[in-house]
Amino acid sequence: MIKNFIPNLFTLSNLFCGLLGIYFSFHEALHWAAVMIFVGGFFDFFDGMIARLIGAHSELGKQLDSLADMVTFGVLPGIILFNLILSAQGHYFSNFSEIPITSFALACTGFLIPLFGALRLAKFNTDENQSDEFIGIPTPAAAIFIAGLPIVLHWQYFLNSYIPHSVAEFVSLSQIYYWNNTDIGIMLFITNVWFYVLAGACLSLLMVLPIPILSFKFKNLNWKTNLWRYSFLILAITTIGFSFIHDIVYVKGLPYIQWLVIPILITEFIFVSIIKNLVSADH
Repeated sequence: MIKNFIPNLFTLSNLFCGLLGIYFSFHEALHWAAVMIFVGGFFDFFDGMIARLIGAHSELGKQLDSLADMVTFGVLPGIILFNLILSAQGHYFSNFSEIPITSFALACTGFLIPLFGALRLAKFNTDENQSDEFIGIPTPAAAIFIAGLPIVLHWQYFLNSYIPHSVAEFVSLSQIYYWNNTDIGIMLFITNVWFYVLAGACLSLLMVLPIPILSFKFKNLNWKTNLWRYSFLILAITTIGFSFIHDIVYVKGLPYIQWLVIPILITEFIFVSIIKNLVSADH
């Protein structure tokens, strides 16, 4: 039936975004590869919503959704992280034979994301206890955190994600872009190879650890029932406002956050979930 194929069309569009992102990631366009994660997330959000609205749920759609998610939110962010780690070590576009085995092995830690993402999706498909909240962070959340990194580098700091960077370069560019010491510190932090490795390892573990994580499947709009969901949404809206307030009015002393808001929001999402669990445990 055509009705049953409509949500699957959205799911396949999500998969297409993942494939297109993989192409971009190997053609000096990590920022566009990252954008494909967000576009894929758009289709992933609406395929389930449409299926519920038109009553087109099916086992085929459920399995297809996980396969598409594995590519867009598992393989693609893993490849992005692999490239970032390799570039941070100065080996991108080098012949394979010229890359030290230790550098290549370190870059391969980026592939922890699809490996643990596969475990996460398999657990989700076989677990009936994840209707009100997730167990472990969902794969799109981990993927969005990673996607934010090349977006920050490209659109906030105008840097090429494929070129190794140095303090001298940042200081020199600060004369052109009017960066301050905070900006230089941020760039040094988010282009550090060990930051990439640690972020990938932490996100991978958080996907499979048995930690209850907020789900945004609202069953009603009651404040008490959805207290933590509303709390995060208020925090997120406030953070976004502060991040881009300089685009409206200059506020002295407030740092330029801008696209850094992407990994910040995912971090807030994880911390709000952890705080919720701690508060619930006390009661």
